[in-house]
Amino acid sequence: MNGMKFNAALIFAVLLQAIGLVWYVSKIDSKVNILYEKYAEDSKTEVVENQVRMKLDIENLLKDVNDIKTELKKANNKDKKIMKQHNQIFKLLKKKKKVDSNYSYE
Repeated sequence: MNGMKFNAALIFAVLLQAIGLVWYVSKIDSKVNILYEKYAEDSKTEVVENQVRMKLDIENLLKDVNDIKTELKKANNKDKKIMKQHNQIFKLLKKKKKVDSNYSYE
């Protein structure tokens, strides 16, 4: 070794530090893998829950849309009745007929 002398204790200390570093890194890697698996599992659960919520929201929205359509049909029918009544009133007014009351439209 060209005149270089190494102390056995120094070599042993460096070797122990290298082994300790490998052990520490593998422990961190193991924890990261455990956390990643837990995250992936929780993520899947959240995705399923979100899909169920979205499905319920869509069902509620569809029900609300159908209720609105029903209300619109009722309102349109009422509007048609009102328009028919107005047309009858205007026809009566045009013919200058008197209604059986104290009032006259002349």
